[in-house]
Amino acid sequence: MPTIPFDTLKMAERLERAGFSIDQAKLQAAMLAEIITAEDASIVEQLASRQDFSQELTVIRTSVEKLDSKIERTGAEAKASIAEAKAELVRWVVGVGFLQIAFIAGLVLKLVR
Repeated sequence: MPTIPFDTLKMAERLERAGFSIDQAKLQAAMLAEIITAEDASIVEQLASRQDFSQELTVIRTSVEKLDSKIERTGAEAKASIAEAKAELVRWVVGVGFLQIAFIAGLVLKLVR
């Protein structure tokens, strides 16, 4: 990774024009260059490489695929439960309907006699 460009001579010249002595200007420019270099190295260490990023992305994709399959499975189970509940409800409605018909037929027969 490229380092941050820093012109120490230009900074020393500016400091000298601002009233610093040559030694002070050179020392401050050198110290600032060291700080920038150290920070640049620290930033580079913190950044992930492309390979690290690719590996993390692969792990995330695998997790998402597992979640997708789990969601599909759960959806299929929910549909099966709903279908079972509908069938049970139809059985109850038909059974109650037959009981009502039998009850009404019994009442009609009782009234006719």
